[in-house]
Amino acid sequence: MSIRTFIFCDICNPQALRTIEFRRSSRINERSGRRISDGRSWFEGELSDAISNGWSCTDEDQHLCPACQQLARPG
Repeated sequence: MSIRTFIFCDICNPQALRTIEFRRSSRINERSGRRISDGRSWFEGELSDAISNGWSCTDEDQHLCPACQQLARPG
């Protein structure tokens, strides 16, 4: 048995919801693990892998997906 790790975006998916049957594969300029219907972002893997794929972790230990990072940037 293996332990699976999931990282959830604290802006667009603060309730940490994930429905695997709606998961789609990564495409150019699309968020990994996004659901088709509701736009909640999550990443399956270790935090270091998520960071390598454009995610960030704030000083407050919040995880931000690449799209929400762009929305949160001032200016």
